Amino acid sequence: MSHPSSLSHADTYAAPAKHASEHAPTPVFSRLAIVDRRRQVLAYALPIVTPSLEPEHRSEALHQAYRTVDLEKYVADRPAFIWSSPEMLAGEESIPPSSGGVGLLLHPSIVRRADGAENVIALRERRVPSILVDFADEPGQRALLPFVTHVMIDVSVADLDVPGLVQIAQNAGVSVIAENVQGKLGPAQAWSFGVDYIMGSIYQHTKPVEARALDAGEIQCLEVVRLLSAPEVDTGRIAEVLSSDPEMAVRVLHLVNSVAIGLPQRVDSLHHAIVMLGPTRLTTLVMASLISSRVQQMDALWFLLARAAACRELVGDDTGYTVGLLSAFSEETGIPVHVLVEKALVSQEVAAALESMEGPLGETLAAVIAHEQGDSAAIAATGWTEEQVARAYLTALPWALETVRQLNPA
Repeated sequence: MSHPSSLSHADTYAAPAKHASEHAPTPVFSRLAIVDRRRQVLAYALPIVTPSLEPEHRSEALHQAYRTVDLEKYVADRPAFIWSSPEMLAGEESIPPSSGGVGLLLHPSIVRRADGAENVIALRERRVPSILVDFADEPGQRALLPFVTHVMIDVSVADLDVPGLVQIAQNAGVSVIAENVQGKLGPAQAWSFGVDYIMGSIYQHTKPVEARALDAGEIQCLEVVRLLSAPEVDTGRIAEVLSSDPEMAVRVLHLVNSVAIGLPQRVDSLHHAIVMLGPTRLTTLVMASLISSRVQQMDALWFLLARAAACRELVGDDTGYTVGLLSAFSEETGIPVHVLVEKALVSQEVAAALESMEGPLGETLAAVIAHEQGDSAAIAATGWTEEQVARAYLTALPWALETVRQLNPA
């Protein structure tokens, strides 16, 4: 292959970038959505990101990472696919539990092991879902097709007969996932090959929507976002704007009085509720209300909040959160970034980050988006390391999931 798969982090070395830590890396993983044409999330893949891991330590690093992680913080009730090790395949090391189920990512080297085929067949008998990564119809791979549930094809590899490989896999009754789908035309090209799923950001897989203007309710919500991002927050003016929208007023009062906030007594004043929630939580609630009528599933709102929180984690302040939130909101709704910038009256620094990925905030946003798409090269170009962005995103995901659940109580 011309370059390593984006899922081959456990087998490659990434040179330190300008922000690199001097300390030895602790095994961490990234999270990539496996999504169909309608943005429905089939599962999440969780490849290990370990920049300087010696070959003899790879298996133990995988086991250590997955022994100590609560997968449901990162996948909720979705299936999780994690990197397998020889010990997992042989049944000598247990597969971590998760309510949505756990499957294994099978490295291409599995077919070169003497016990490889035997272990993959045993996985099938144990009803463990599996994905054969970097399927290229190499010797031994086709023989494994009856025993895996999916194959993954790296559509960025030059001269690879992707349509032919898709047909081979699907004729064997195996679903096909495209990885390394990059660029504006990448998703459309991948779907044209006939793949069943694409791995990456949920925003990467929708057809481009026509730019549209803001309606009155959206303008009102963005006015609240603008007020919340001001150096001095005018809670009186925010209460005035929110009180003109009964639904939003009810949602604010409901959230501040929910079990999640844990106040000793009920809050009936909208002004008091705004103070108690604070700018970040209130901004999240306002943006969530804007997309609630369009979001078909929890994953979209979770993705939106995770991007915002990951940017905040990397930058170290709430300006990063605003950049991530507005960026994802633009992709979710089809409202052009320049319209959001104009209506929200954000700073020049935030505007430059959103419109052209410029400055430290722009580099951070670009790194987080590249992480969502599994684009290692694009992350490196920002100056952040893959491990740093993965750590920030892992910190963001549980917070974002809990926030989604607070906003949408069962």
